[in-house]
Amino acid sequence: MLNRISLKSIELRNKVESFLTSERGDTNFISILIILVIVCALAATFIGFKNQIISKATSAFNKLLGKLN
Repeated sequence: MLNRISLKSIELRNKVESFLTSERGDTNFISILIILVIVCALAATFIGFKNQIISKATSAFNKLLGKLN
């Protein structure tokens, strides 16, 4: 009985070790997370400075239209 429990514990330990060390699935997970963080940071920046960005873009567009007339 003790031998059977010992074998089961060894099997379980091997399965856990295999699960922790296997690389099945997406190996670019860290890259995806980094890109997601960058996109969120850009979105937060745009939300924070949207009035300034829009006013500068509008003035540049108006200058361009003024030169075309």
